[in-house]
Amino acid sequence: MNKFWICYVRGTNGGSHLKHYFKDSAQREAERLARLPNVMGEQVYLFECIGVCRVEPNPVKWRIPIE
Repeated sequence: MNKFWICYVRGTNGGSHLKHYFKDSAQREAERLARLPNVMGEQVYLFECIGVCRVEPNPVKWRIPIE
C-alpha cells in the first residue's frame, strides 16, 4: 500500500476524495480549496492514510505503510 493524503473541507460531504501520493501536492490542493469562495472561513483538513483493514474470515488484518 502506498501512503497517500486526502483533503477534506469541513461542512461538506467530502466530494470524491482525490488521493494525493505526494504531501506537497495535497497541501497545494488544500490551499486551493481554502481559497474557494464557498469555502472561505471553513477549515480544510489534510488526512494521511496510516493503514487499511478488512475483515477476512478471521482475524482482522492490518497493513500499515513503513515510514
